Amino acid sequence: MRLKAGREKKIQHGYPWVQKGEILAVEGAPEVGTLVAVYDAQNRWLGIGSYNPLSRFPVRILTTIEEPIDTAFFVRRLEQALRLRQTVVNETNAYRLLFSEADGVPGLIVDRFADYLVVQVRTAGMERLKPIWLEALQAVCAPRGILERSEMESRREEGLTPFIAVLAGEVPEQILIHESGLEFLVPTRTGLKTGFYLDQRENRRQLARQIQPGMRVLDLFCYTGAFALYASRAGARVKGVDILPEAIELARHHAERNELPAEWEVANAFEWLAHAAAHEAPYDWIILDPPAIAKKRGQKDSLRWAIWKLVYHALPLLAENGCLLVCSCAYQLDLSDMIEVVRLAATDRGCPLFLEDVSFQAPDHPFLLQFPESLYLKCLWLRKGRN
Repeated sequence: MRLKAGREKKIQHGYPWVQKGEILAVEGAPEVGTLVAVYDAQNRWLGIGSYNPLSRFPVRILTTIEEPIDTAFFVRRLEQALRLRQTVVNETNAYRLLFSEADGVPGLIVDRFADYLVVQVRTAGMERLKPIWLEALQAVCAPRGILERSEMESRREEGLTPFIAVLAGEVPEQILIHESGLEFLVPTRTGLKTGFYLDQRENRRQLARQIQPGMRVLDLFCYTGAFALYASRAGARVKGVDILPEAIELARHHAERNELPAEWEVANAFEWLAHAAAHEAPYDWIILDPPAIAKKRGQKDSLRWAIWKLVYHALPLLAENGCLLVCSCAYQLDLSDMIEVVRLAATDRGCPLFLEDVSFQAPDHPFLLQFPESLYLKCLWLRKGRN
């Protein structure tokens, strides 16, 4: 494959995606998921990538070195990823082992939960390479089982159908993990994402450091209760709200398992919040961590509206000098947009709101500067001023 003149620079600078309009010519008729050698317009070597003409990004670069893409290639990628995790992951046996492009394996995500691996395959290239990287995972990690959870709708853009299956060994319905001294069960087949929000680990710890005994904490979109239970252990009185009955059931189990008091409610967080000020006492902390509402650029306005609505209705529930944690896991809404939406909601309420900190995903979900799309989770730490 050859790229148009000038389009080689971003590959040389470390960006791993090639758009359709950047391609000058393709030799032969490579099948979906095939590996292709990529050259610039002057036939100078650029790298090796997986090819899918059905995708918005037909080529995803695996390497800029002339090397075979074999089991040894994935073993090297895994060993490099493990070295990073040894320096940034602590007090847990659950972490993201491979984070797609940021770890040099575009389209492949691998999460480790205790002795098990849960993988997601997002591209046709990684689907075609499955026998190779699967062998590498078994050789390097020696897991008791590997489960694939590739249900994301984006697979359809790659010409792939959603897929769930055990790829190796056996994987239980729930996996017990520990994090910062707390225990959680990960629902392997029915949970959101790969079963647990590993990317919020450092933010949960940061919240716990700021909690004082007796504070009231509201955790909206609480899922299985991790934020709420960190706060409860720090001495707060907590309430978690989520629309999924099975998530709340597991949150209750987690509270009992960790011997922590907590109140839980099954409800649509948007609807609950809009009417809560009439019957709820003020909270010292409110956590707004909605799921990925917008996964495509065209859905950005819907996400902006959702965050505005959440902040607008949360502010009357927040005590004076209370704190608000607002999170977005959508790359499409960048940090400046997110701050602007929160500012508008606070202004519409006539409420001074101070930004005290900004945080991102945990470092086992590395942010590669040359690949802006790898920074997706943004969290605003805000304090309510006096009206």
